[in-house]
Amino acid sequence: MAIGGTMTDYESLLDRAREMIPKDISERSRWTMPEPDVLIEGSQTILRNFSDIVDAMDRDANHVYQYLLNELGTSGTREQIRIMFKGRVPPKRIKEKIVSYVKSYVICNQCRSPDTSFIKEARTTLLKCQACGATRPVRL
Repeated sequence: MAIGGTMTDYESLLDRAREMIPKDISERSRWTMPEPDVLIEGSQTILRNFSDIVDAMDRDANHVYQYLLNELGTSGTREQIRIMFKGRVPPKRIKEKIVSYVKSYVICNQCRSPDTSFIKEARTTLLKCQACGATRPVRL
């Protein structure tokens, strides 16, 4: 068999394989977090789209809220869709802490997929990736 013929066969098989990939997989857009909508009002800082951010992460709102309070070193109150922090917190700092949370508790270290969930094994909580199956321990 000639090498040129093999390449054509290969190309046609590759085209056929590409056509068989389901559209929702091949056209999956990259996962993006909503940009934090921060408003500084007097001596408090309001994260107005907290619920949108938590929904995009698919994480427990209380866990994200407590993490942000601890990392920012402040207190606050949580309402339905927003958080109010005591003091003036720079928007850049809030965004950095949200990115830090995503790296620690959402994104898979192996394949970078955001399709992860927490599972409990014995007394250890693991972050399990739905895409590649990788697991790693996390501290909650």
